[in-house]
Amino acid sequence: MNARVIYCSKTGSTEKIAKRIAKDFESPLLKVEADVLYGGFFSACARVVADRLQKNLPKSVTETPDVSDCDTLFLGFPIWWDDMPDYYKEFLGRLEADGKCLIPFATSGRSDMSRAIESLRELFPNAEIRNPFHFGIMQRDDYALWKRELSEDAAIEDAIR
Repeated sequence: MNARVIYCSKTGSTEKIAKRIAKDFESPLLKVEADVLYGGFFSACARVVADRLQKNLPKSVTETPDVSDCDTLFLGFPIWWDDMPDYYKEFLGRLEADGKCLIPFATSGRSDMSRAIESLRELFPNAEIRNPFHFGIMQRDDYALWKRELSEDAAIEDAIR
C-alpha cells in the first residue's frame, strides 16, 4: 500500500471521515495529538486565538512516521480560525512529503479550507495537492462522489491501489 491517512480531531468529526478513508482505501491510520488539552468548544476557541496572538504555538506529541514508502498522504484536520490546528502544522512540518501527492480533507462549522490549503503549499512547496474534501455546516461535499473521483484519477489510483 502506498497511501497513509494522517489526521487530528477534537470532537470526532474528522476522525469519522479519516476512519472511512482508511477503510475505503485500505490505508494505515495515524492520529496526531497535541501536547496540550483544549477543553470544551469555547475554551478551545479562546486558547487558539490567544496562542496565535501571542505566537505561543503548541506542538504535537505524536512521533513522526517514516512515510518514504508512501506516494499519497491523506491529511485530515478540523478548521480552527480559518486554518488547520497549529500543533498539526508543527507535526506536518516534520514529515518528508516533498514529491508526494497530498489529499487534504477537513471538517468545520462555517469556515472553508482555502487558508489550510495555502498552509499546505507553504509547508510542502514540492508536493502536489489534489482533490481536497471538505465537510462543514455551510458546505458538505459529497463523500461518495469524492471517492469515485479519486478512484478514477489515474495518478492517484496507482498510489492507493
